Amino acid sequence: MSSSANTTIDATSLSPPQSRIIVFIILIILLIPSVICSLYLFYKFIQRSEMRRRDTNLVFICLIIINFLQATGELPLTLTFLYTNQAAILKPIFCQWWAFLSAILYGTGLWIMAMGSIERYLFIFHSHALKKYRIRFRSISLMICFILPIGLYIFLVFLFPCTNHFIYIIFWCGAPCYMTQSFWQVFSWLIDNGIPMCIIVIVNIFLLTKVLCQKYRMQQINMWSKNARMLFQLMSVAILYAVCWLPFLISGQIMSYTQDLSSTATMLYLEYFVYLPYISVTLCPFVCLFSLSKEIFRRQ
Repeated sequence: MSSSANTTIDATSLSPPQSRIIVFIILIILLIPSVICSLYLFYKFIQRSEMRRRDTNLVFICLIIINFLQATGELPLTLTFLYTNQAAILKPIFCQWWAFLSAILYGTGLWIMAMGSIERYLFIFHSHALKKYRIRFRSISLMICFILPIGLYIFLVFLFPCTNHFIYIIFWCGAPCYMTQSFWQVFSWLIDNGIPMCIIVIVNIFLLTKVLCQKYRMQQINMWSKNARMLFQLMSVAILYAVCWLPFLISGQIMSYTQDLSSTATMLYLEYFVYLPYISVTLCPFVCLFSLSKEIFRRQ
């Protein structure tokens, strides 16, 4: 969850209803085709066992599942807020669960993408080592992607020693009370958003540079083509995440430290950028479909 959420407590209510309606229309237009695309991908993975068994496809399976859960479970709560200008249920426990669900799904999705990027590097350049330590790597990845966000936000949202003061006309009801403490605000932002996003950007830039340099050194064109295909298969998803997440994360941090609630940049963040990650949620199935198109549409 962004560290600027405590600032949102004071300012999001200033957002005009028109901006929320615009965001609502965009998200609802994307949501239905996104769910259909996810169901189609699930069907293809069930139908074709070779797609399920291929190690390089595990990251796509996990991403599709997480984004499907968010699109069908958490996003409707946000759509209700955008349409009615208040939380779906006016109860503190609902606000806690909304914040918890949003944080763990966002965090899990980013960490899956981050660990998938590292794994893709190992697949391309250290495949023998990855085969040897695959179980160990997968176990560590599982703990980071799923157990870390869930454990962290069980503590921060439900067990943290503070009193919540939720405001039902604000996105995410404002924020859980731990966000009022600077250390935990920054710590949760780093663990849930900052670190995995940095890994995604750095690893994919490094991978792209190394694969392109490899092209000029290798005489085996077929081997280079295979490596390039593996890289660009995942990089399309990485680009989607970067485009949707970086404006949200960077502008949120700037706003958090400047505390200038009257600036145009702040209003853009509060009215639009805070909803940008939902674009990655709804578009991810289509990008995965494009990345896996050769396997999906190959004749059996």
